[in-house]
Amino acid sequence: MKLDLQNIGKSLAPSVMSRALQAFDRATMVVVSLAWGTAIVVLGFALYTVNLSVIAKRAAIEAAAREPSVPKIINNKPEKAEMKNFVQRLQKRFPDITFNAGNDQSLMVIAVDASKFRLWLTVLSYIDTMSAQYRWTIKEFCVGSRCEKGTPMRALLTAEKISFSATGSNK
Repeated sequence: MKLDLQNIGKSLAPSVMSRALQAFDRATMVVVSLAWGTAIVVLGFALYTVNLSVIAKRAAIEAAAREPSVPKIINNKPEKAEMKNFVQRLQKRFPDITFNAGNDQSLMVIAVDASKFRLWLTVLSYIDTMSAQYRWTIKEFCVGSRCEKGTPMRALLTAEKISFSATGSNK
Protein backbone atom coordinates (compact mmCIF):
# COMPACT_ATOMS: atom_id res chain seq x y z
CA MET A 1 0.00 0.00 0.00
CA LYS A 2 1.52 3.18 -1.20
CA LEU A 3 1.01 6.34 0.79
CA ASP A 4 -0.56 9.02 -1.30
CA LEU A 5 0.12 12.44 0.15
CA GLN A 6 -2.33 14.18 -2.16
CA ASN A 7 -5.26 12.09 -0.90
CA ILE A 8 -4.25 12.69 2.73
CA GLY A 9 -3.98 16.41 2.07
CA LYS A 10 -7.43 16.47 0.43
CA SER A 11 -9.01 14.62 3.36
CA LEU A 12 -7.58 17.13 5.85
CA ALA A 13 -8.69 20.14 3.81
CA PRO A 14 -10.86 22.68 5.67
CA SER A 15 -13.87 22.06 3.45
CA VAL A 16 -13.80 18.32 4.16
CA MET A 17 -13.33 18.96 7.90
CA SER A 18 -16.26 21.37 8.02
CA ARG A 19 -18.50 18.80 6.28
CA ALA A 20 -17.37 16.13 8.76
CA LEU A 21 -18.15 18.38 11.69
CA GLN A 22 -21.57 19.14 10.25
CA ALA A 23 -22.20 15.41 9.98
CA PHE A 24 -21.88 15.06 13.74
CA ASP A 25 -24.94 16.12 15.59
CA ARG A 26 -24.81 18.42 18.60
CA ALA A 27 -25.25 15.61 21.17
CA THR A 28 -22.25 13.76 19.80
CA MET A 29 -20.18 16.94 19.93
CA VAL A 30 -21.17 17.53 23.57
CA VAL A 31 -20.26 13.95 24.55
CA VAL A 32 -16.92 14.09 22.73
CA SER A 33 -16.14 17.52 24.21
CA LEU A 34 -16.98 16.34 27.74
CA ALA A 35 -14.83 13.22 27.29
CA TRP A 36 -11.86 15.30 26.15
CA GLY A 37 -12.42 17.87 28.89
CA THR A 38 -12.60 15.16 31.54
CA ALA A 39 -9.44 13.55 30.18
CA ILE A 40 -7.59 16.87 30.35
CA VAL A 41 -8.76 17.50 33.95
CA VAL A 42 -7.76 13.96 35.03
CA LEU A 43 -4.36 14.37 33.34
CA GLY A 44 -3.84 17.68 35.18
CA PHE A 45 -4.79 16.07 38.49
CA ALA A 46 -2.42 13.14 37.84
CA LEU A 47 0.46 15.52 37.05
CA TYR A 48 -0.32 17.51 40.22
CA THR A 49 -0.31 14.30 42.30
CA VAL A 50 3.00 13.15 40.79
CA ASN A 51 4.47 16.57 41.56
CA LEU A 52 3.30 16.32 45.19
CA SER A 53 4.83 12.85 45.57
CA VAL A 54 8.16 14.06 44.17
CA ILE A 55 8.17 16.97 46.63
CA ALA A 56 7.29 14.63 49.53
CA LYS A 57 10.04 12.18 48.58
CA ARG A 58 12.59 14.98 48.38
CA ALA A 59 11.50 16.27 51.81
CA ALA A 60 11.75 12.74 53.28
CA ILE A 61 15.27 12.30 51.88
CA GLU A 62 16.34 15.68 53.30
CA ALA A 63 14.84 14.82 56.71
CA ALA A 64 16.62 11.45 56.75
CA ALA A 65 19.90 13.17 55.87
CA ARG A 66 19.49 15.56 58.82
CA GLU A 67 18.64 12.79 61.31
CA PRO A 68 21.63 11.93 63.49
CA SER A 69 23.06 8.44 63.49
CA VAL A 70 22.06 6.89 66.82
CA PRO A 71 23.67 3.65 67.99
CA LYS A 72 21.43 0.66 68.60
CA ILE A 73 21.27 -0.66 72.17
CA ILE A 74 21.66 -4.45 72.52
CA ASN A 75 20.68 -6.27 75.75
CA ASN A 76 22.20 -9.71 76.42
CA LYS A 77 22.52 -11.92 79.48
CA PRO A 78 25.98 -11.80 81.04
CA GLU A 79 28.28 -14.79 80.73
CA LYS A 80 28.46 -17.23 83.67
CA ALA A 81 32.16 -16.50 84.13
CA GLU A 82 31.44 -12.77 84.34
CA MET A 83 28.78 -13.36 86.96
CA LYS A 84 31.09 -15.63 88.94
CA ASN A 85 33.83 -12.98 88.99
CA PHE A 86 31.25 -10.33 89.86
CA VAL A 87 29.95 -12.35 92.82
CA GLN A 88 33.50 -13.03 94.06
CA ARG A 89 34.32 -9.32 93.99
CA LEU A 90 31.14 -8.49 95.89
CA GLN A 91 31.73 -11.22 98.49
CA LYS A 92 35.29 -10.02 99.05
CA ARG A 93 34.18 -6.40 99.44
CA PHE A 94 31.09 -7.14 101.59
CA PRO A 95 31.80 -10.26 103.68
CA ASP A 96 28.76 -9.70 105.96
CA ILE A 97 26.33 -10.06 103.02
CA THR A 98 25.67 -13.35 101.20
CA PHE A 99 25.63 -13.42 97.39
CA ASN A 100 24.34 -16.35 95.34
CA ALA A 101 24.50 -16.45 91.56
CA GLY A 102 21.66 -18.34 89.88
CA ASN A 103 21.80 -20.44 86.70
CA ASP A 104 19.78 -17.80 84.87
CA GLN A 105 22.40 -15.08 85.57
CA SER A 106 20.40 -13.80 88.53
CA LEU A 107 21.92 -12.60 91.77
CA MET A 108 20.45 -13.21 95.22
CA VAL A 109 21.60 -10.69 97.85
CA ILE A 110 20.88 -11.91 101.40
CA ALA A 111 21.52 -10.49 104.85
CA VAL A 112 20.64 -12.60 107.90
CA ASP A 113 21.41 -10.03 110.57
CA ALA A 114 18.85 -7.21 110.89
CA SER A 115 21.57 -4.86 112.13
CA LYS A 116 23.11 -5.02 108.61
CA PHE A 117 20.05 -3.42 106.97
CA ARG A 118 21.85 -0.22 105.95
CA LEU A 119 24.80 -2.19 104.62
CA TRP A 120 22.41 -4.42 102.65
CA LEU A 121 20.77 -1.35 101.06
CA THR A 122 24.20 0.10 100.34
CA VAL A 123 25.19 -3.15 98.61
CA LEU A 124 22.08 -3.00 96.41
CA SER A 125 22.91 0.57 95.45
CA TYR A 126 26.55 -0.35 94.87
CA ILE A 127 25.60 -3.25 92.58
CA ASP A 128 23.52 -0.91 90.46
CA THR A 129 26.28 1.67 90.08
CA MET A 130 29.50 -0.35 90.03
CA SER A 131 29.23 -1.65 86.45
CA ALA A 132 27.89 0.68 83.79
CA GLN A 133 27.57 -2.16 81.25
CA TYR A 134 24.92 -3.93 83.36
CA ARG A 135 21.31 -2.96 83.88
CA TRP A 136 19.84 -4.54 86.98
CA THR A 137 16.19 -5.37 87.57
CA ILE A 138 14.79 -6.22 90.99
CA LYS A 139 12.66 -9.36 90.62
CA GLU A 140 12.09 -9.94 94.33
CA PHE A 141 12.56 -7.62 97.29
CA CYS A 142 11.73 -8.84 100.78
CA VAL A 143 12.43 -7.21 104.14
CA GLY A 144 11.07 -8.29 107.48
CA SER A 145 9.17 -11.18 108.98
CA ARG A 146 7.43 -12.24 105.73
CA CYS A 147 10.70 -13.39 104.19
CA GLU A 148 11.90 -16.99 104.37
CA LYS A 149 13.14 -18.19 107.77
CA GLY A 150 16.57 -16.94 108.59
CA THR A 151 16.62 -14.30 105.83
CA PRO A 152 15.08 -11.05 107.04
CA MET A 153 16.52 -9.23 103.99
CA ARG A 154 16.57 -10.74 100.53
CA ALA A 155 16.66 -9.28 97.02
CA LEU A 156 16.69 -11.17 93.73
CA LEU A 157 18.30 -9.18 90.92
CA THR A 158 18.62 -10.04 87.24
CA ALA A 159 21.22 -8.49 84.99
CA GLU A 160 21.25 -7.51 81.35
CA LYS A 161 24.53 -6.67 79.73
CA ILE A 162 24.21 -3.55 77.62
CA SER A 163 26.23 -3.06 74.46
CA PHE A 164 25.93 -0.81 71.45
CA SER A 165 26.14 -1.44 67.72
CA ALA A 166 27.36 1.24 65.35
CA THR A 167 24.47 0.85 62.90
CA GLY A 168 22.20 3.82 63.29
CA SER A 169 18.47 4.20 62.79
CA ASN A 170 18.57 6.42 59.70
CA LYS A 171 18.36 3.68 57.10
